[in-house]
This record gives sequence, structure tokens and C-alpha cells, in this order.
Amino acid sequence: MIRRIIPIIFLSLTAFVSLDAKSQVTETNDINHAAEYLEEHTLFVFDLDNTLIETAQHLGSDQWFSHQLESHLAQGHTIQETLDQVLPKLGFIYNKTDMRLVDSSVPDLLKRMKQKHVYMIGLTKRGPEFAKRTLEQLESVEIDFSQTAYFKESFVFDELKGSLYQNGVIFIADNGDKGPHMEAFLNRLSEKPKKIVMIDDKLSHVESVARAVEKLDIPFIGIRYGAADERVKNFDPKVAELQWNLLHKIISDEEALQLMDLKR
Repeated sequence: MIRRIIPIIFLSLTAFVSLDAKSQVTETNDINHAAEYLEEHTLFVFDLDNTLIETAQHLGSDQWFSHQLESHLAQGHTIQETLDQVLPKLGFIYNKTDMRLVDSSVPDLLKRMKQKHVYMIGLTKRGPEFAKRTLEQLESVEIDFSQTAYFKESFVFDELKGSLYQNGVIFIADNGDKGPHMEAFLNRLSEKPKKIVMIDDKLSHVESVARAVEKLDIPFIGIRYGAADERVKNFDPKVAELQWNLLHKIISDEEALQLMDLKR
């Protein structure tokens, strides 16, 4: 287990300038570290991909999506052209694949946290078009934010290109930043939380939300969660490409490697 305080100077220059004494960022590979900040009237904000859930294979993973974006952009496509090409493929994969937990203790952790009467929501870069399937995937691994969120009803963030809040999860449209979405959500609350704790595998998202929360003068704890780092590092685009070509039947990483060896 790794757990350390990331010095503010280690963050980006923008974060160094803007984060105040009420903001703290830590790093850990232990998801249960979040429970150390349990306190009533605290809002816990969980990222989904590579924090709570992940695909069982390379294809459709967060790192696959990043690789696809980088490849298309390198070919001279605009970001919108890239998204128009990659997102339909991602949706097709989501409808075919199941998800698994990054850490098998997550459901128990969330149940324990629920008993402490804290608020919990999901905040994901998955767009509104993936909301229905994402909620099905979360249910399949016993994750449900609908009972621990502030709002039971769904609503759309018209000011943020149609991003969606549904069943305790904020789905971000058009690859937007997490900070403005957190700020828009908090501005809808009649009573602000006493503290916000965010758990995300990407430091840039933690920084973005930290800056947004600072504007509202709310103490913030950011947890950069690294349990999936090794899997991200070992992403193999050739394996993912073979899995895409055989998408009528998703094969495991091991099966893909065996097929690739047969072709050599």
C-alpha cells in the first residue's frame, strides 16, 4: 500500500497558485483509505473507470479510449472528429462487455460508508449517452449511488452542454472538465457539504475539482488512486485491436496473446 501527501508544489503551476490551505491531495493504492475521512455531512465523489470499475480486457478500457484519441489526433483529426469516430465504437464495446471491480472490497466499503450517513456520488467522463449501460454495469458489481446522493430525481446541466445527473452519477458531455461540473452540482444544493473528498485515478481531475471547490470555500481532500496504474502501464494496443476484430466474441487478454503467437 502506498499512501503519501502530494506537496502542493508537485501539482501543476495553476494548482500551486490557486489551491489554499483548505485543500489537500494524497495518493494511495488502497481504496479503503477513503474511509479515514468519514464524517457526517461530507460529500464523497468517486470516479468510475480505473477507480471503481474496469473492463475485464484491454478493449474498451480507459487506456484504450485514451490511445484511440491520441492516435486519431496524431493523424490530424480535430477533437470533435475524433470523438465522432471513437465514441460509437466505445458504446458498441460497452454493450458487449461486462465490468469488474478494481478492488473487490469496494461494495463493502460503500455499504460501510452509507451507514455513516455521508453523501456519495459518481463523477465520470462517460457521456450521457452511456448512462443507461453504465448504471447497469455498476449494478452488476453491487455499486449504487442512488441512495446516497442529494437528489433522487434526474436532471440535465443545460449550462454544461447537456451533461446528465442520474441515479447519483454525473455523466459529463463532450469530454468536459470535472471541476465545472462539480461546481454546477454544488450550486444546486440548498446546503453545502462541510467537506468534500474526491477519489480519482487521474491527478488532473483531482486538481480541476479542487480549484472549483475552493471557489465555494469548502474544505477539500483529493485522493489520487493508483491501484490500476500497472494495468494502464501494460496496455497493449495490438491485443485490443485483435479483440476489436473479434468483437462478436470478446476474448481475454491471454487468449488474444495466444492467437497473436499463432500468427507469428
